Amino acid sequence: MVQVTYGDDEINEMLVELVNRMAEEAELSAKDRAMLKRWRSSEMKLGSDELDDLVRKANEDLEKNLSRREKSAIQRPDWRS
Repeated sequence: MVQVTYGDDEINEMLVELVNRMAEEAELSAKDRAMLKRWRSSEMKLGSDELDDLVRKANEDLEKNLSRREKSAIQRPDWRS
């Protein structure tokens, strides 16, 4: 099985994009948007325990999904081939 993992910087970039998009789509006030961004920059900064936990959990979920897909491909023949 191919080993794929996300790095801290990749998860951080995903989090930045996710938080920004959520703030835009939820039409948060400027005050709430600033509070959300402050949370992200203070609590979820590179090297923090919180971001390390998020990276670990994201990689665990990715590994589970890849493993499940691999098992599924082995168990079901591809009838389209």
